[in-house]
Amino acid sequence: MYIVIVGCSSVGYHLTKVLLTAGHEVTVVEKNQTRCQLLWDELGSVVIEGDGTDERILKSAGTARADVFVGAADLDETNLVACQIAKHVFQVPHTMSIIKDTKNEPLFEVLGIDVVVNATHLMVTALEEGVPGRPLLHLMNPRVPDLELVSVSIPADSGVVGKRLDEVELPPHSFISLVVKKDGANLPSNELVLESEDEVVAVTMTGEEHTLYEILTGV
Repeated sequence: MYIVIVGCSSVGYHLTKVLLTAGHEVTVVEKNQTRCQLLWDELGSVVIEGDGTDERILKSAGTARADVFVGAADLDETNLVACQIAKHVFQVPHTMSIIKDTKNEPLFEVLGIDVVVNATHLMVTALEEGVPGRPLLHLMNPRVPDLELVSVSIPADSGVVGKRLDEVELPPHSFISLVVKKDGANLPSNELVLESEDEVVAVTMTGEEHTLYEILTGV
């Protein structure tokens, strides 16, 4: 598989190494001369110095024959433009992009970027996973705007411990999709009783997740 990556940020650098190790053919387009030299010194002639939004540079990188095109530059705008050129000028079948500003995610999806990876969301999730007990964990952002998929760990002193699901008053736009107990996963039902250390997976609206968290963890 041939993959073109625009940008040798830390993500682009590590992605390049992983893909090369896996046996893929990779070309990196990077306009920063210092980064180009560092990558050349370590990995050889996999890097082309130039602007990843320049059609001529992308042509010289062989974008027309790429199976996958990845925008991994520092700026969301650069990634968006580069992916658009790859998709519409060079007909690359699969485009992917890293984004840093969460507000840009809907725009990338509307404009047809096949896979959008929210770097900020990944960082927040990693931090949440590092908190003992993982009280609130963002699992993903569904494609429907303003929806969140979250997991909440029920502490021993929560007021919902011992209550049936139909006794728990959730925020108006939130619903439970799964309850993971020690003996396995359970689909929600009115009779299901919440217990300490249950992991509740719920769909909620952006802005309601903290209210949901307080309901499921509060005394």
